[in-house]
Amino acid sequence: MKRVLFLVNGLGLGNSTRCHAIMQKLAEAEVRSSVATSGNGLWYFRQQKDIDEPVELGALHYGTSDGHISGMRTILSVPEYLGTLRANARVIDEVMETLKPDAVVTDSTYLRRRGRVRDVPLFAVNNADVVHTLYQAYSDRPSSIRLQFHAVEEMDFLYHRLVPDVALSPCLAEPPKASPAPYYRVGPIVRPACRPAATNGRAHRILVMLSGSRFGSPVYLQRAPAGCTVDIVGRSAPPTNNVPIGCRYLGRVLNTPELAADADVLVVNGGFSAVSEAFVMRKPLIVIPLPNHAEQWVNARTICAIGVGMMAREEEIEDAIDTALANLESYRAAYARLPLAPDGAAQAAERILQAIN
Repeated sequence: MKRVLFLVNGLGLGNSTRCHAIMQKLAEAEVRSSVATSGNGLWYFRQQKDIDEPVELGALHYGTSDGHISGMRTILSVPEYLGTLRANARVIDEVMETLKPDAVVTDSTYLRRRGRVRDVPLFAVNNADVVHTLYQAYSDRPSSIRLQFHAVEEMDFLYHRLVPDVALSPCLAEPPKASPAPYYRVGPIVRPACRPAATNGRAHRILVMLSGSRFGSPVYLQRAPAGCTVDIVGRSAPPTNNVPIGCRYLGRVLNTPELAADADVLVVNGGFSAVSEAFVMRKPLIVIPLPNHAEQWVNARTICAIGVGMMAREEEIEDAIDTALANLESYRAAYARLPLAPDGAAQAAERILQAIN
């Protein structure tokens, strides 16, 4: 049986859920997958019965200042990152020797091409080319994301131009410029449970589903819109337990698509996986990009450009919900004009299968 090793950054859950979607497509072709990951990735994959016990890697994370991503602190943390990369390289060497996979797929886990994956095909799941292109296309980009873009996103773009054999690049809508090799564009990569589930009529349910990473926006709501229930995933109730009528704090939830299917509006941070899942499910969106994060701003701006949602700051959640409800029919009409999104997981798996069969 063929085997593919996935190396997954576990800072948030998005990298894990989209890699798992590809693993499930590979399993349909009788290809077995193993995973090495960290943080939230360990929590996620340990609950998946179709995946072997994950191997633990050291975590890479952004530098911070006042609880927000800091481009300068990220640059200053480079020596720490290099130490983590060296430690991870030793773990990866051991896993490669034990499993002898037919291909390796990385998702925001970085390694040198030579000596790490030997002579097997190296794939990456990464859409830095989309960020690179759209950052230049959107003339209204804020100056606050400039440093993080050049210090992190552009380095990510160059890394994936130089290191992997193929960079599988998911996108919502085809950017104006074609991808340079080795980027290979695919549709959004989402979990199988994320199926189109458009709702009609008056809104009755809002789902707030913000990032599970340590940078995720805080959610302390003071009210719920009249006639609506607001469910907050990934957050515990405020310490005072003073929860407004109509608001429910659900804590950590594994199968969020089940909750999203019945929601009329989704509130997410700008991580590409969260935005992609909502987009594929055809749910009107409020996207709250993390401060100073270029990719998340680009993802949010893309949703605005497509017309299926809006962008807001984390301190504006309640007002943004009111605005989104007022514009709900416009967002639904924009979805109605769009074709259904292609299955990026199936496209990615097919490209991997071409290399190992």
